[in-house]
Amino acid sequence: MMNTFIKQLDNPKTEDYNILKEEILSTKFSWNYLTATPPEDNIDSGKFTANPIYQHSIVAGVSSPPDFLVPRVESQYAEHMFFVIRQILDYNSIEYNQIHRCVVNQIHYWDGKPSPPHVDHTSIIHKNCIIYLNSFDRGEIDLYDDDECIDSYKPYEDDIIIFDGYNHSINQPAPEQRRVVIVFTYS
Repeated sequence: MMNTFIKQLDNPKTEDYNILKEEILSTKFSWNYLTATPPEDNIDSGKFTANPIYQHSIVAGVSSPPDFLVPRVESQYAEHMFFVIRQILDYNSIEYNQIHRCVVNQIHYWDGKPSPPHVDHTSIIHKNCIIYLNSFDRGEIDLYDDDECIDSYKPYEDDIIIFDGYNHSINQPAPEQRRVVIVFTYS
């Protein structure tokens, strides 16, 4: 499938990026365990699985429960993360005004089914950016328009992609592997 909705960015792999990546992939990086990827109520007759996820919230977004009025910084890594995000967006000449949400996600193989399609923010127009920090088999991201998959992307370590705020679904990595990404939304 030709990528028409997903755009791959160049990764400048700055020293700041490499330090942040090393920290996130280290054994001392803290994770919160969520029993299911949202939305748990959007399981389509066994086609999708709201699998467990490990998450480290950098900025809790405006669409996060309990519906924050403004984004809320929640991590000691926030300033370093923002600096790296600015480096990447500036290097790729991407215009931006605000980061709405930023998390580091880690998923493992659960049952091989993709996550339920979801939009990160339902109340604001936004773009998504995903930075892939490690290598793994499988783990594609799929974009949907209604129930139809309109684009798919197979990521590799250090890939960076952006796309508009479409419904999207994450495929699990292969058994005994993990998928670690930085996800942020912006406008």
